Amino acid sequence: MAQDADAQEDEEVVILEEGQEVPEGTTILVTGSRIRRSEATSSSPLQIIDPDIARRTGATDVAEIVQNSPIANGSSQITSAISANSVSNGGQGAETVSLRGLGAERTLVLLNSRRAGPAGTRGGVSSFDLNVLPSSIIQSVEILKDGASSIYGSDAVAGVVNLLTKRSTDGLELDGSVTLPFESGGEIYQVSAAWGKEFDRGHIMFAGEYYRQEELERQDRDYLGCDYDYLFRTEDGDERVDLIDPRTGDLACSSTTWGHVWAYYASNVPQTNAPSTLMQFSYGNDNLGQYLARPGPITGDFDISSPDGWYPVSKWDPISQGLTNGYHPFEQKSSVIPETERYTAYVEGSFDITDTIRLYGEGLFNQRRTYVDSYSQFYNFGYTQQYDEGDPDDPFPGWNGNFQFLSPTGILDNYDNEITVDYYRGVLGLTGDISDRIGFDIHGQYSRSDGDYAIDQILQDVIDQQTNRAFGAGCAGLVTPISNRQCLQVNWVDPRIMAGDFTAEEEAYFTETEVGNTLYEQVFVEASVSGQVFELPAGWLGFAAGAVYRRDDINDLPGHITYAPNPDFDPTLSEDDPDYERPFVDNGFANPFSSGNTVGYRETTEAFAEIEVPLLRDRPLVQDLVLSASARITNVNSVRGTDGFSDKDNGNVTYKLMGNWQVNDWLRFRATYGTSYRAPALFELFLADQVSGARQTVDPCVNWGQNLAEGAITQRIADNCASEGLADDRTGAGIQASVFTSGGVGVLESESSRAITASTILTPYIGSNSDLAITIDYFDIKVKDEIAQLTATSILRNCYDSEDFPNSPFCDLFERGQDGDPTNIRNIFRKFINVDEQLNRGIDFTVRASHDFGEAGRVQLLAQATYQLEDTVSRLGEFEDFNGEVGDPKFTADINLSYDYKGWGLLYGLDIVGASSSEEDYIEDFGNLCRSPETSEFAEFVYLGTYCVRPTTEAVFYHNLSLTKEFADRFEITAGVSNIFDTRPPEVSGITTIGGASPFVSQYDWLGRRVFVRAGINF
Repeated sequence: MAQDADAQEDEEVVILEEGQEVPEGTTILVTGSRIRRSEATSSSPLQIIDPDIARRTGATDVAEIVQNSPIANGSSQITSAISANSVSNGGQGAETVSLRGLGAERTLVLLNSRRAGPAGTRGGVSSFDLNVLPSSIIQSVEILKDGASSIYGSDAVAGVVNLLTKRSTDGLELDGSVTLPFESGGEIYQVSAAWGKEFDRGHIMFAGEYYRQEELERQDRDYLGCDYDYLFRTEDGDERVDLIDPRTGDLACSSTTWGHVWAYYASNVPQTNAPSTLMQFSYGNDNLGQYLARPGPITGDFDISSPDGWYPVSKWDPISQGLTNGYHPFEQKSSVIPETERYTAYVEGSFDITDTIRLYGEGLFNQRRTYVDSYSQFYNFGYTQQYDEGDPDDPFPGWNGNFQFLSPTGILDNYDNEITVDYYRGVLGLTGDISDRIGFDIHGQYSRSDGDYAIDQILQDVIDQQTNRAFGAGCAGLVTPISNRQCLQVNWVDPRIMAGDFTAEEEAYFTETEVGNTLYEQVFVEASVSGQVFELPAGWLGFAAGAVYRRDDINDLPGHITYAPNPDFDPTLSEDDPDYERPFVDNGFANPFSSGNTVGYRETTEAFAEIEVPLLRDRPLVQDLVLSASARITNVNSVRGTDGFSDKDNGNVTYKLMGNWQVNDWLRFRATYGTSYRAPALFELFLADQVSGARQTVDPCVNWGQNLAEGAITQRIADNCASEGLADDRTGAGIQASVFTSGGVGVLESESSRAITASTILTPYIGSNSDLAITIDYFDIKVKDEIAQLTATSILRNCYDSEDFPNSPFCDLFERGQDGDPTNIRNIFRKFINVDEQLNRGIDFTVRASHDFGEAGRVQLLAQATYQLEDTVSRLGEFEDFNGEVGDPKFTADINLSYDYKGWGLLYGLDIVGASSSEEDYIEDFGNLCRSPETSEFAEFVYLGTYCVRPTTEAVFYHNLSLTKEFADRFEITAGVSNIFDTRPPEVSGITTIGGASPFVSQYDWLGRRVFVRAGINF
């Protein structure tokens, strides 16, 4: 709970439990305060994590140690698996921590009580990446559980995570571990070494670590494989009604569809999901003709005329739906947990220049390599009968028996990502004594994250060239305007192409690898004085004061495909000219990482002060009463790198009031009230203008009549669509809407928050050989003007589902009116804006107990839990309650029970993730958990009756057990099993899943039961 402030009397780190006596002559810093003191009592609520306990339960790295704490585990975290399978801040493979579910950008991470610079890739870098620090050098993790901007500055809204490293090693330490799941995939290997030397005037320590985790593919676990329905006949969940694949007799896969030619407006296939029909080739042993009929006779334009071997699937019947191809081998081998490799070197030391001044420093280098195996759909549109029979320019040979509108949709394996991040951090400082009770500290920090991100892209101009060809523009002799590819006469209806089996020539034509780079630098300088000024009747009056300068720079330059020079750009035209074209375009097909050059910097200057006043001591009912206060003023100047535009935000004042009342030896109360502040992250300010596309299906008014009947939209959405004169059967056919995304410099305001905590600490006497401490912390955090970026779907849905339609602010963020169809969405605007107010309330519980049996050993219990009372967000007047939803359980807990006896140590760990339910959220969006034949054709014809989703989970318990043996105080070995009972992730439907029916959240174990062995030796 406290660390040595480089006091001259004691060179070692002082890690103390709360209230524990400090060694005489030692002054310390307590996390949550800047005042040097001689007591280890904190007015702020703290959670202390012992990495040794975490490692004995199977934790392998810093991210796992921190993210599994109850204060973090109550909300879904950004793990390597989450970031590898979604667009996340920090890029793929990044691992961050979010306290109270308020976001990683609102959780400040310190390294040895000093701010640590962010790391990662792409324009969204904003938070410290837990990958950069090896667990082998971590001595303690202290989590400050309330806002602390007045103590530590911007970003400390939800709390502070203070990572304290080892600083007292005399000799050589070697350590290694291996974690092996009982099923292959996800294996972890780690080796580390540390050498330290203590001498009369200081010490020095060098450490290094190598870490590798093997990839976990979807096919490695059956619960991560084929996506299946997980549907029931009633809400009670008594009877499963999942679709079955007749070819295998197993559950039908509803993952990414592949290998289909979509035909539009055909009338010769009954029971189709109008206006489209999916034609699927009968591959290998599929024998689709055994189950399906071919299209009927042609009676008009758009009726399907296809070669033998193609059959209509995904119709209004369970057989054709179950036969629809949905889980390609490319998807089977895609990454759930990416392959990760890390190299780390660390050095730390100090030297006494004089008896009162010490020079200290730290150096850290980390390289992370992450590989993500992925895949992508690709598709084309066009008409048949545009060429003479046998013309090699014809993209649809064999389908020209009738005039048809087709969209072949295949799958490609060329969508992998490879990320390399080099992170450097250096600290140099002076600390010392001005007097016996007052000290000073001056230090500077420089950190640099340099990340390359390579991705295999499908080229947009190639797809455009092929689309033009499908509309009759030909191919021979044409060259793509950006990638300079000679047009290839691809047979788009070849089953081989649709299955992704490309020749080398075809692969080189469609795809290319690009490499982008993200450079994030931070310079930080701080000078402070702190100590005890004079003695009052109740004790010493403490103070701290200081000033800070910080500069953050970002330069994210995407690769040459995402950020491609526009051949149609005319520098003589102004942006107001209707013929103006942007200088750069995104040439990646359906690119989820579309971005421009994000560049800019921010300078921050701060001054802070803190005071601690002992009011009473040794009075009736008052053993000790102390009040504390802190304040900070922050000035920020942000400058966009592309044009020098600047935005200043000065005079931001935050403060905190704290009280600590020790009633007697066994009862203490404490409370805090404070405000915090977060300046917008650099990417929120400077994210370069991006233009991407969104299908018209983001519009809830597409086919709103059918969707209302099926319960897919609410009555309010339908009424609002009708009020605009939009037909209930409009298809939304046409080109994609343009989605404009950009930063909000000059518009965004800083976030502010207030936090209230109240705690009771009980330490009753239960015997001379026993200890018991019970802590109950109430917390209440409210964030105002929260910065967010809405998705295109949420913008439109929130507009049409608003009680204030069409005056809702959401309705100002899009425009209708395409040239071909004035009812289609033309533009959607996704700027970062201040839209939210979030409130999080709950109670933390901590129980520490131990009993010493003397020769018979010692038993210790550590139990920590969080019960969340409220987690609500108000977004532009629309209220959402997330408390208790899947990924946001009300209750989480971590319990560890250990028994130590003569060098042996037995540890049992229990992790609890409480029950959760997203039923209310689903009902709000769709009206009901069930679809009946009276309201849904899908229920009537596909599921042959009512079907219901189940977006709920029961409580999940993970059991861990390990045995440790120490030999002669030099060698130690630990062997254990994590997830002893091989507990699977729960199954859900109606919400996002990662595979099978497993919810896409971080709380659940995707590796399964695994054995781990760790060994270490000291010389």
